[in-house]
Amino acid sequence: MSGTVREFALRLMQEVWMPFDHTAVPRFYHPDAIGHHRAQVLTLDDVVNRLRWDVGNFADPVYDIRDIVADTDRFAIRFLYSCTLIASGERFVTEVNYFYRLREGRIAEFWLLSDTDFDYRQHP
Repeated sequence: MSGTVREFALRLMQEVWMPFDHTAVPRFYHPDAIGHHRAQVLTLDDVVNRLRWDVGNFADPVYDIRDIVADTDRFAIRFLYSCTLIASGERFVTEVNYFYRLREGRIAEFWLLSDTDFDYRQHP
């Protein structure tokens, strides 16, 4: 992996999550990546579908990154996420914590903790 794990974390946010760019996912995630959110076990397809769903449902997203803690093969990122819910026009705010484990420079496993319970597997 070129650069530091912290730089990887920032690029992940800037290139994948902030623009909801599902086409950038393969550059950051292993094809067999596994995620965990409450009782949900997630696959790479769930990440891609989540991003596609977000595009049509969240406007004006803001990621206020509060902390990034990085080691050689893992990192954690904590941020406040806010957006406008397209269906209602309401402003939505939640605190989010992700924990990532890397293998060969890409995400192999992740855990998501949020103060809002939601179905990660929303589909477009």
